Amino acid sequence: MSFQKDRKGKELIKKLCIPDHNGEFCYDPELLEQMHAYCKQDVIAERFAASATPPLTEEEHRDWVLLEKNNDRGIKIDRELAKAAAVYADDEIEEISKKLSEITDGVITSPRQFTRIKNYLVPHMEKDEGIRKCMTRVEIDRRSGEQKRRIACDRDARLKLLILESEHPGRLPEHIKTLIELLDDAGRSSVHKYRNMDQRAGDGDRVRGVYISGGAVQTGRHSSVAVQVHNLPRETAFEPEVTRKTILQGKPLTNGVMDTLSGMLRYSIMSAPGHLFVGGDWSSIEARILPSLTDDYEAAKVLNVFRRQDRSPKLPDIYTVAAAELFDIPVGEVTPPKRQIGKVCVLALGFGGGQTAFQSMARGYGISVSDDDAFHIVRKWRLANRWAVSFWADLEKASRLAVKYPGELHEAGRVKYCRPEENAPLYCELPSGRVLSYQNPKLEMEDGPGGPQYRLTSIKAQWKPKRGETDWGRINLYGGLLAENCTQAAAADLLRHAMRLADEDGWPVVATTHDEVLLEVRDDEAEEAAEALEAIMMDKPEWAKDMPLACKIWSGKRYSK
Repeated sequence: MSFQKDRKGKELIKKLCIPDHNGEFCYDPELLEQMHAYCKQDVIAERFAASATPPLTEEEHRDWVLLEKNNDRGIKIDRELAKAAAVYADDEIEEISKKLSEITDGVITSPRQFTRIKNYLVPHMEKDEGIRKCMTRVEIDRRSGEQKRRIACDRDARLKLLILESEHPGRLPEHIKTLIELLDDAGRSSVHKYRNMDQRAGDGDRVRGVYISGGAVQTGRHSSVAVQVHNLPRETAFEPEVTRKTILQGKPLTNGVMDTLSGMLRYSIMSAPGHLFVGGDWSSIEARILPSLTDDYEAAKVLNVFRRQDRSPKLPDIYTVAAAELFDIPVGEVTPPKRQIGKVCVLALGFGGGQTAFQSMARGYGISVSDDDAFHIVRKWRLANRWAVSFWADLEKASRLAVKYPGELHEAGRVKYCRPEENAPLYCELPSGRVLSYQNPKLEMEDGPGGPQYRLTSIKAQWKPKRGETDWGRINLYGGLLAENCTQAAAADLLRHAMRLADEDGWPVVATTHDEVLLEVRDDEAEEAAEALEAIMMDKPEWAKDMPLACKIWSGKRYSK
């Protein structure tokens, strides 16, 4: 039996639950009857959802309780700075809107007019195949499972267009280039975060309830809302206290408004009077977890690089080693620019990413790489890291066999897949014993470049469908995605383990990201807390005993990275 929430409810709520300009409510009998039917169906749908959801395990419930303690403590924000910065952001958005109107002759008057923006760029797509490629997305139809194409002008598409322009100057008309840069400025998270900080701050200027337990549904990582602590920019503005005074005084920001505001977001989170932050984050955690999941001899060599560097920090790190392999040079000849290339490879290519993924991340590090160079770099990285390529293939094979033969267990490295019976989800068991699920898996034959081939898909794990949709989309479960899922899920298991230990020892966690734990302690406890936090983060659960770990501990009045 299928139950669906009635989308008409939203309109009924607007008509019946919101007073008019005179403060009067609508009591139309027909609408009230419709509202009654809506509420009844809503209860049925939610009961059905609850019955279809397995109960939390004892450990999962404990982790949820710990995160709620975190949420109740909240994070203190510099409210004075948040208020002033929000005014700057609003003024800058207004200025960006004016510039957009000028360069488009009034066609686009706001950076949020997404349909107008796409339509404005379509004629340029028709003239230039490169532009068309940058703005075309291939998705899986949520009902048929077939691939479909759509036009996108999101951050990724804009990045690709700017990369295209950097490689071929003049490829984009000047006003189009300006348009894209303006949209990027307007899309900075600082525009909304400062306003959210100010509006959501409660007692003691603390924002509470910013984390959702297991909010990243497919991996079980915690997610963040409102202030979105998980995606704060890493960089902090130069001389932040000077910049803070400039903002509070309403003076012009010389280094660009959005760049400056973005660089002050972490600095806006502060400890209470008489307290300090003590934070710790694991070093290159995903680059360590991925090879540890494979049980591959070649992957063990990668882990040994971490072990040696952890014991002797002056030895070449994994990024230097990767660069030496890419450029066929001794590690002693790796220059800082070459090491950056190695770093981007390690961070961007471990989950099956191709040249586009490499170019996108490289640009984030201020590196521009041509299509040809990116293609050859990706190829060389994969040749030097065959263990990763083999793991992707093993994950694909194991997951597909599990769907094809219900009841059988299939392994890929230290990861196991099983579909208990027909019509059941596909389950992925992690080394920790925690299980990920892929709902309604389908293994279908389709035409590919080399002829007919199998493709495994499942319902996309998310809290609700996309805006305007009534059901969930589907995703392609290829090896790179499966590797990313189990790696990030294992990182979540490490974090949960650390939070349990911190709670047992009585240390108050106030914030956490995927690889970071933040305590807020009294000034006189800071030294002891730093020692304790390092011990906690280096305490490995049984399933990770052979994984090399390293962490960095810091303390201060303001949040930093």
